[in-house]
Amino acid sequence: MLPTPRRSRAAAAATALVVAAAGLGLWWTLGRDDPDRDCAGLRTDGRIRTVLDGVWRSDLPCRELAEGLRGATTGDRPGVHTLAQAHAMRTVVLVLADRPDHRIHPEVRGPLAEALADYAADTHAVLTGVDDVYAAHDGPSADAWQDAKGVHFAVQKEQLVGAVRGLAEDAPGYAALRAADLRQGAAGLAAVAPGQEQNAIVDPLVRAAAPAGAFDGIADDVLRSRGEGARRSWQGEVLTRLRAAGGGSAPSFAADPAGNLVATWLAPLAPADPGGTDGYPRLHDQAAALLAQWADAAHAGLAPEALRILQDRARTTTDREQREARTTLAG
Repeated sequence: MLPTPRRSRAAAAATALVVAAAGLGLWWTLGRDDPDRDCAGLRTDGRIRTVLDGVWRSDLPCRELAEGLRGATTGDRPGVHTLAQAHAMRTVVLVLADRPDHRIHPEVRGPLAEALADYAADTHAVLTGVDDVYAAHDGPSADAWQDAKGVHFAVQKEQLVGAVRGLAEDAPGYAALRAADLRQGAAGLAAVAPGQEQNAIVDPLVRAAAPAGAFDGIADDVLRSRGEGARRSWQGEVLTRLRAAGGGSAPSFAADPAGNLVATWLAPLAPADPGGTDGYPRLHDQAAALLAQWADAAHAGLAPEALRILQDRARTTTDREQREARTTLAG
């Protein structure tokens, strides 16, 4: 029997719906994983255009976009910035925090991670969550500022965690940012004079432990959707990069206290085994291990019970900030 006109029209309509749905599914599958869309999203953001100023153009390749942003946010001297550079870095962090699903073009991640690592003193203070000066400058109407210590910027902790998450998709970027933060935490502990009361150690210890926990939570989010092979590969490269950041043999504690703590703690992070997990769990105990190294190197004279109590405080702080970062990124 030949189909009636009504049946033919119904079949044609059904076929059109199937084709349209298939096309939409293909767009969603390919489009959401298209790195060029991630680059275009940054390039067309008005805030990025303002940061790049005369460098910006509508067809700017991703690599040139990244280098332009790095040039606008950093200078010739590591860790030293102008107000304009710090303002630009703050703007970039806010843009990255707004990226859907923390997506950043692969060619952009590395240069921006290096640029943000140059602001480790600022990012470390933000991630501690206890710095009142930075909290006073993290609002939507705030901006970079200058004081006797130099030029600074601040954003809300949740915004910084989101921005770092996007850059951490690549293991080298994560390792660079974590290594820079590690140096800040070690410097805080190294500044404590031997013989201090237990209470005098708590503040620098918490300031070392809280950002370490945030980095743990960021790593958890990076790895949660990866297969076992990709997970081990990322972990292995992070370990290798962190160990390299230690700079080889440790300087003496007398000559460079913070450098001694960093290099000594990173040295056992041997290049990962083929499974990529060798030494990785040690990262979660970063602050507690730094404390033990400081107590030994500085001859701090801490009683074993006092050391244990302080290490428990470091681990509790790290655990809390790890959970908070995971919750922030899951929201």
